[in-house]
Amino acid sequence: MSETSQSILVITDLLLGAVHADGSKSGEEIHVVRDLLKELLDQRELPESIEKRIEIFEPGDFSLAESAAAFASAEPERKRRLLELVAAVRDADEEVDVAEDEYLVSLAKALGMKESEYSDLTLDYEIEDLREHLSNLRSVPPPPPKA
Repeated sequence: MSETSQSILVITDLLLGAVHADGSKSGEEIHVVRDLLKELLDQRELPESIEKRIEIFEPGDFSLAESAAAFASAEPERKRRLLELVAAVRDADEEVDVAEDEYLVSLAKALGMKESEYSDLTLDYEIEDLREHLSNLRSVPPPPPKA
């Protein structure tokens, strides 16, 4: 298998990981994955091997770290483009979920990217701050019963 073919398979897996990041599989997101891959390959139809990969993808068998490792030594522009593709999948169903955004951030970190290189692609919040606020809300006692 050529390096390009192997690279497309890894990209396919990373995009499918984004599809499943929120625990569901949206038809809109799968459609966008197919369109992005056709564009990358400059083809009207996806090769059978890619279609099969899409159909049999199991999120439980997928390792973000292993897939990202294939691009760890890539130039910064290529890493950025990969994140842009993941962001396009994330945005496909017009419902940005925290888990989908965390996936994008996890990928960026696995690629060894600095936050300044991808922060414009993420939601405008700090995950830890959000968790802290939620934790604080949980610890507030309920109001006393009315007499």
